[in-house]
Amino acid sequence: MVELGVNFNGNMRREDLSSRAAAAERSGIAHLWVGESKPLVHPFPLLALLAESTSRARVGSAILSAMSNRCMHIAHAFATLKEAYGERFVAGIAPGDRYGLRVECISSRGVLARLERCISLIEREVPVLVGASGPKLIALASERSSGVILNYAHPEFVRWALRHIKKRCRIACIAPALVLPDREHRGELLGAAAVVASGANQVFAEEMGIAGKVGAVRKALRSGRGLEEHEDFLLEYFTISGSVEEVVERVEELAKLGVEQVILGSPFVKSRRFEKIINSISERLSA
Repeated sequence: MVELGVNFNGNMRREDLSSRAAAAERSGIAHLWVGESKPLVHPFPLLALLAESTSRARVGSAILSAMSNRCMHIAHAFATLKEAYGERFVAGIAPGDRYGLRVECISSRGVLARLERCISLIEREVPVLVGASGPKLIALASERSSGVILNYAHPEFVRWALRHIKKRCRIACIAPALVLPDREHRGELLGAAAVVASGANQVFAEEMGIAGKVGAVRKALRSGRGLEEHEDFLLEYFTISGSVEEVVERVEELAKLGVEQVILGSPFVKSRRFEKIINSISERLSA
């Protein structure tokens, strides 16, 4: 049976993070993740908060940049978390998108070699999953780490990705998610989908026949205008969204492809109906 994960970000009140982590665990969710975004609180204090608020759930980073964070610091931080809360942690790492690295004046040269060294160092403390969307990174993740977190969750994209797996490993998918209708968070869902689409690997985009669409989304995102024109494309291909039944259907479709964990990304956890929704999804999946 496919496992569900829920992703948290550092743009929520600590009280909400704590209460919703506990609610997710009560509903049977086995994996809690924290994303990294430079304007927000760093994941490590939040990983501790989620571990403190729960007793059994696995807690991980989804996803830390191995280029803008020192790998030794990542390993030491997870070692400290293990001492406090036990063997409940997993490190999700990735290079980070090229645009973001340029903004931070970080060279993207030697990415794969740096990532391999980072995996070797961190896996001395915790299992490592690598966030990936392009063929080279997917191949590296399957060969050198415990698994891969695919940065999309459309079945067509996942089928493409699985062709690049070189060695059997754990397969997870993460995507912006939301149960609709939700007027309060629909705009955030669209924005999150646009960020994922605009950072799509070029080989992936070309082989999937969406390079033109991705280019248009990237242009709209940078200009701050016209993103709504791409709403249907973004919600269909770069989110897990719709009614509870439609979300469950997507999760089950991914499970049939061999995906072992589906991570419901932001803004899913922000829904005012979060506890009711996550209970409903869990019940349907276990039926």
